Amino acid sequence: MFHPSPARTSSPDALPVTPISGGSMSGIGALPVLTSNFYLGRRYLEGIDVSRYQGVIDWKAVARSRKISYAYMKATEGESLVDRMYRKNIVEARQAGIRVGSYHFYRPNVNWKRQVENMLKTVKPEEQDLVPIVDIEVRGRVNHEKFIRDLKQFISEVERFYSKKPLLYTYHNFYNKHLVGYFHGYHWMIARYREDAPTLNDGTDFIMWQYTASGEIEGVRGDVDRSCIMEGFRLYMVDM
Repeated sequence: MFHPSPARTSSPDALPVTPISGGSMSGIGALPVLTSNFYLGRRYLEGIDVSRYQGVIDWKAVARSRKISYAYMKATEGESLVDRMYRKNIVEARQAGIRVGSYHFYRPNVNWKRQVENMLKTVKPEEQDLVPIVDIEVRGRVNHEKFIRDLKQFISEVERFYSKKPLLYTYHNFYNKHLVGYFHGYHWMIARYREDAPTLNDGTDFIMWQYTASGEIEGVRGDVDRSCIMEGFRLYMVDM
């Protein structure tokens, strides 16, 4: 997905494709958060995910483009990193009427309990419209058994805190190599940057396909990850 720090560690084979898609206020810090009147609602079947690598985003321009319904913001990574653009992005995107969620980049080499603490103190339930994402892209230097055991515990704690199953993210090849047969009952966003949709070896259906890392949209300078909701699924299925 999504951009680990300090640099991207893995990436599906990139092949950009054409995009598929044809109140009250409450204070948080120094910035207000819109808590109603999501005028984009669920009209569009596409979304984006962003982090500090996109710089300052004009969320009003993104909303005016009428091309997306949702946006996921990088919030945290490992045990201590908080994306420096997270607060600004989530507040301004909600103000613009875009449904938002947050993601944590999971680091297998880092104690899972400390990662939970970092995520939960940063990603506030009342600020989310969509369930959080656990971004699973690396296995680190741990063996497979420990990788799966710790990841299950991390996901279980996230689910307990938010009272919702998180959305799980990975890319096509990583799922088929490391995650087949695990985490039944969870929704997935799968990355595959090609014209043909991902196929998972265990037949798991996925709610979202991240189909490019080099998308374009008004209000964002440079490339941005774009995703779409798969046929038979709806955005409300990942509502908080």
